[in-house]
Amino acid sequence: MRDDVRKAVRKVAEVLRKEISDGTWKAGTVRASGDPTRRFCTTRYVIHKAVALLRDEGVVETRAGGGGGIAPRGTMPCAWPVGTTRSKAIRRTVRERINAGTYPAGELLPTLTSLSQEFAVAKSTMSAALRPLKAEGLLIPADRRTMITARKGLVTNIEPVRGFDRA
Repeated sequence: MRDDVRKAVRKVAEVLRKEISDGTWKAGTVRASGDPTRRFCTTRYVIHKAVALLRDEGVVETRAGGGGGIAPRGTMPCAWPVGTTRSKAIRRTVRERINAGTYPAGELLPTLTSLSQEFAVAKSTMSAALRPLKAEGLLIPADRRTMITARKGLVTNIEPVRGFDRA
């Protein structure tokens, strides 16, 4: 490895190690491997080597695939339930939150971006997971990007707001 690359690897590892130790990188927060690449304006190779160094030191854990990423050691959330898909697990969790009132009826659902980050999946996966909830009437599209929660039977036939006509 070239000296400039080795120096970049050590610098990235040092910054990530400091964020974990001072609590800036909170326990249980999973970061996609692309996040540090963009943040440090460096190559995936440098990030890969820095993460491998931290993993070998026991500072971080890694997991490949959807729902994977990098997390401080001992805080990686458990994998998706055995025998289910990510979409089904997400759908079940959102349905439970609607029924429990965490997402109250008539209120805006968190954005696809924030839900995608919470569940560590792509926005397309989150959108696909929520589509059946729309079909069931638990979610009502308010516009292209926003959804409103509804309890089944309480709200029916609501059309998305498209704009106002002048009288």
